[in-house]
Amino acid sequence: MPAQAVVTAMALAAAAVLAAMPARAVITTVTDTGSTYGLTLRVGSAGATVDTVAFSVTGANAGLTPTAVTGTPAISVWVMPVRPVANTTVARPVTLRVDSSTGLSCQSGGCGTTVIPFSKVSWVATNNSSAASGDIQSGRFDGTATQSIASYNANATFCTGLLCLLGIGTWTYLSNNITATQLQFSYDNNVIYPGGNYKGTVRFTASME
Repeated sequence: MPAQAVVTAMALAAAAVLAAMPARAVITTVTDTGSTYGLTLRVGSAGATVDTVAFSVTGANAGLTPTAVTGTPAISVWVMPVRPVANTTVARPVTLRVDSSTGLSCQSGGCGTTVIPFSKVSWVATNNSSAASGDIQSGRFDGTATQSIASYNANATFCTGLLCLLGIGTWTYLSNNITATQLQFSYDNNVIYPGGNYKGTVRFTASME
């Protein structure tokens, strides 16, 4: 297997009276030459559907007492590694990172060259496992290119006991993956930016070492 398998998906975005960039329905699978190792990353809906996350900052939320705005719809994320059956428990770390270094830039509506940083966007994770499992937890974008939001050891199937040499030992399958963890995004709306339509993109990248 190569030293590292990497898959990348583009996803999401938006803010402020705002429209949003498509969170493209992405299903990307990378395998080694023997197809014994694989890594699948999916962000958003399956098939040809294009999800759009939008935050609408209008009415009272655009006044002197703004409140946070929830984006719709929520986006689901899958990161599914595959490892061959083997008598080994060697770690294969899987990491999911996001690149939110390019903010939400003004597209129209009189906001000029204003850019809203992605650090103004947070999320609540549901349908997820505990932090100890390495699944995505609730958090926020930090505006960097290499923010890690999930990390765990890839699936492994291994045999224990002296009878393994005869093929009749005790086989254990460890199923570690991220399956349909749902992210509900929220825009802080705690800074008054010029009114207009803003758009941005966050890039999700999964790797298995």
